[in-house]
Amino acid sequence: MYEIRHSKQAVKTRLKMPKAIGEKIDTELGKIAKDPATYPGDWKRLKGSAFWRLRVGDWRAVCNVVKKELIVYVLKIGSRGDVYK
Repeated sequence: MYEIRHSKQAVKTRLKMPKAIGEKIDTELGKIAKDPATYPGDWKRLKGSAFWRLRVGDWRAVCNVVKKELIVYVLKIGSRGDVYK
């Protein structure tokens, strides 16, 4: 099982976002922690990058999966228009 770690920016955004959306993102990240390779939800590798994207409604979480250490780093959480900037 992978460990989920959040950047400071991701934690700040998570605390400011609507509670229901934040809980849904946490639930989906928990499912990803079991095995990112077999997660059935909307989880894609970003083109030209080593990062992954989790989509929950209009919100996105950009993550980095470190297989050697079994860690999923949540780098950014934001709305669709803001998270990729």
